[in-house]
Amino acid sequence: MIRTLRYTFLFLLPFFLGGCDKLWVGEQPAEDPRAVFEAFWTEIEEKYSYLDYKNLNWNQVYQTYSPMIRPGMDDTELFRVLEAMMNELKDGHANLFTPFTYSTYRPLFLSRPTNFDARLILERYLLRDSLSFFTTGPIQHTVLDTLGKRIGLMTYRDFTQTPSEAQLDFVMDRMRPCDGVILDVRGNGGGLLSNARSLAGRFTDEGRKSHYHRMKTGRGPDQFSRLEAVFTEPTGDEEHRFTGPVVLLQNRGSYSATSFLALHMRALPQVRLMGDTTGGGLGIPHGATLPNGWNYRFSVGQALSAERDSSGAYWNWENGVPPHIAVDLDPVQATQGFDSMIERAMIELLNP
Repeated sequence: MIRTLRYTFLFLLPFFLGGCDKLWVGEQPAEDPRAVFEAFWTEIEEKYSYLDYKNLNWNQVYQTYSPMIRPGMDDTELFRVLEAMMNELKDGHANLFTPFTYSTYRPLFLSRPTNFDARLILERYLLRDSLSFFTTGPIQHTVLDTLGKRIGLMTYRDFTQTPSEAQLDFVMDRMRPCDGVILDVRGNGGGLLSNARSLAGRFTDEGRKSHYHRMKTGRGPDQFSRLEAVFTEPTGDEEHRFTGPVVLLQNRGSYSATSFLALHMRALPQVRLMGDTTGGGLGIPHGATLPNGWNYRFSVGQALSAERDSSGAYWNWENGVPPHIAVDLDPVQATQGFDSMIERAMIELLNP
């Protein structure tokens, strides 16, 4: 589940909203629905980092939702208008939090196959040899004997949970003698970026550029900080790393910090990403408070791939990091006890 970041700052509401051709007359009470709406729309218009990338006309959005605001509307009515306006961003990091509910953009995950069956993975793979199965902190892992080769299987479902260095050492010590490793992060909705970086660093012996990062610095579509390179750096001692062939299994539920893991792992030459495009969420979210006390957050940064497209531009994978090999979970094979994505990963590792 995507966790929230809540920071509070004070801001003055502009008297004249550029592009809206609208002048407020008189002072608006802080909790007045109109004042809340205007403040919310303006914050997104000035600071959201993907309006241009998503080709969103935010003035047109204003014209759509502004007439829905009326004096005396109750909190639930106001929430539904603000929720619908925020969902125009189609961003899982765009959330509005109230004492009675919160908003999130659910089609981000619901529009694609789940490609994940936790019980199937546990019963048919992790517990295939119960003596080989361990749960070490948030990581479940085993070693599968397949056609005379040893394939390590690691699952990490929640980056809000942090393994200790000793726990990571234990897991990687078991992976080190293997011929290949499957790292399964399907359904991992994100959490701490440090967990993604620390895990990726266990699969490399040298730093490799994974992506670039920049922050929105002004109202204009091109107003960003300079690009800063981010690297996948080795973590842990050398004897507690695995640098052989790796397949990273991902799906649309691999979001936020897990998309960053995909970027970090994609930078490593011995790694192949497999499954569906991740859920995205590469924009760093920032939170604040509306005049009526409701909290919100949305993306104020961008991550750009170190890879370039045919025109030489860096890829913007905010909508998801693509796999090298696209594979869906076959429902027929699943009823027969086979996870087609794990099986395909094994083929990739057995036939490098």
